[in-house]
Amino acid sequence: MKHLLTFLVILFLCPASSQAQTQLDSEARAINNYVIFSNESAHGMLIIHRLLELYNQEINKYVDLPQYQLNLFSNEDFPENIFQDESGSFYRISPSDLYAMAIKESAILPAKYATPANTIIGNMKAILDDLEKERYSIGTLIANTDLKQRSNLKNIYAALDACVLKYDEFESQRKQLSILLSKFSGEAKKNDAFNKSFVVPFNNYSTSLHLTFDALRRENTSSAVNSMSTLIKNAKTLKQALSIVDTKALNKQQASVLNELKTILDKQIGHVEAFSKNQSIPAEYDQYGPCYYFYNILLAGTTNKYGTGVIERGNEWIKINGRTFEYQFERPHFYKVIRPKEIIEEEKKVAVQEPPKVVENREVVADKSKLITSSVEKLLIEVYDNQEFDHDTISLNFNGTWILQKQLITKEPIRLYLTLEKGKDNYLILYADNLGSIPPNTCAIKWKNEKGKFNEIVLKSDYNTSEMVVIRRE
Repeated sequence: MKHLLTFLVILFLCPASSQAQTQLDSEARAINNYVIFSNESAHGMLIIHRLLELYNQEINKYVDLPQYQLNLFSNEDFPENIFQDESGSFYRISPSDLYAMAIKESAILPAKYATPANTIIGNMKAILDDLEKERYSIGTLIANTDLKQRSNLKNIYAALDACVLKYDEFESQRKQLSILLSKFSGEAKKNDAFNKSFVVPFNNYSTSLHLTFDALRRENTSSAVNSMSTLIKNAKTLKQALSIVDTKALNKQQASVLNELKTILDKQIGHVEAFSKNQSIPAEYDQYGPCYYFYNILLAGTTNKYGTGVIERGNEWIKINGRTFEYQFERPHFYKVIRPKEIIEEEKKVAVQEPPKVVENREVVADKSKLITSSVEKLLIEVYDNQEFDHDTISLNFNGTWILQKQLITKEPIRLYLTLEKGKDNYLILYADNLGSIPPNTCAIKWKNEKGKFNEIVLKSDYNTSEMVVIRRE
């Protein structure tokens, strides 16, 4: 009778225990979908980061800074959307598909985690979409405008500045996501042997790693060096944990990942120890400074997937051991624009003048119903041909400066950033360089309002008049 009761207890308890474990595993996979989306997005952002550096170096040579070749590829090497990757050239699963997967599988999670997490990755995806547009738009401006004209250079600098903000905002969203997901932890896993032997030291290492990244991103060298002592300590603790793994019990794939993880961890420890003592950098990065160089090249290069980094290999170590612990975040690059002093001084002197009544012997006309209002300092506009393509060529004058000259407009928008002076009426004037095959010359201007919705106006110009729109920064 006693044995029968024992059997019945096991019979009824085991299915419940199995169901609970299945639930935990499904939740961990759903959480990891968010992390993988962020990490794979960072890989695509690396490509755009390199292109933006190339653009910056390219325009600096037209002023007074030397040009260094920081990479050997161009926009033409990436003809398709980097984050959709329809040809499968860059990812096993693209960020676009990972986003859809994360949204779909989040249904297993409590709404208090899934709802805000889905909002955050939606914001991250919107940033990726913007960066994809920017890399084409800036490339088009560099290829098709006269870079000896200062106004054209300044317009490109403004577009690059906007990309700085996008990289900063992506990192801000990633941090919010990381904090949110850290609150969702599997209590039942704390006593797991794998958790104690690897996950705990791996997580501790990751925490100190991101603190060092934070200090480097602030470009605070002394703070970064101070944070590195904890990073080195936790990295060596992780190294010790890996050294006691029973390699005889591993299969070929596990042995390979473990060896790669040990190797890259050693390499990273060496980089961090060296930087702690001496912050010398290659000449081509002098303009950017030691923190930028160490963050983007040496630390990210031994952390992320493209460098077979510690975080990427650590996540893989969890995966191939059949475990469903939460993965750790890789770190997106940070970006900054290098400006010649000459350009900086010129930009300080810009002031809005009264709108002209005549431009290039043509009357300036304005429709008062067409008014753009904005609260932002830098307003993004998209300029394109909203009607039948008829080879219209235009110039745009913003606050007395030509920001586009003799530019063919098509259905593909040209993205421009306008620096608005507060408390004054800024103005944008359309000048027709030709009338195309269907007069008059028309040009659509699209901008995003404070609610995130797009507005559009259409300006017209011919050989007698040039239409102007007032842009008011509130």
